[in-house]
Amino acid sequence: MKSFIIVLITCMLVALNLSATNYHDVMKQNITKLIKSNSIEEINQIAATFERIANAEKEEWLPRYYSAYAHARATHFMSDTDSIDVSLDKAQAYINELLKSNEDESEVHVLQALVYSLRITSASRGYKYSSLSNKSLDRAMQLNAENPRIYYCRGNNVFNTPKMFGGGATKAEKLFTTANEKFESEKQENELWPSWGLYHNTQMLKKCKESN
Repeated sequence: MKSFIIVLITCMLVALNLSATNYHDVMKQNITKLIKSNSIEEINQIAATFERIANAEKEEWLPRYYSAYAHARATHFMSDTDSIDVSLDKAQAYINELLKSNEDESEVHVLQALVYSLRITSASRGYKYSSLSNKSLDRAMQLNAENPRIYYCRGNNVFNTPKMFGGGATKAEKLFTTANEKFESEKQENELWPSWGLYHNTQMLKKCKESN
């Protein structure tokens, strides 16, 4: 009887280990695909995959995070406001869940800030959503001032704000420079941890230097 119990426990541990390995591998594979993808169809498929993982792994927060990020990233390939809003609504639904379960995680607030800034599809939306975005970045800063995505997102906000309201390339360049330094020294929690922003930060820094 004791031998049977030992074998049973061993099998359960092996099964749990395989499940954990499969989760890690599937997540890593889809994160890599998401970062490289330039196809809205593929990005939507990846978002759906993360949604399925989130439903299966309810204790893990990263699948919901990446599903939200995928829906946000998809808007870069959209031109009409209605489509952008629909995609960002999907992202926001997951962020709302994350803000309840992971309120003290800096990355969640940065992602919220990104979604707010992507809502700015017209001048009439500028003040409302830039204010909300900056408020989320302030919270992210309180939680982890070393997070490079804070400075990258704030740099974007400043770059897209008219000079008469305190924005422009000169002020944004300082933020992108700081972000670059933070990216260089960033230490990831693990392979699945958010790492986006470096490529576009480098592009924006170059753009600022050319404008000044």
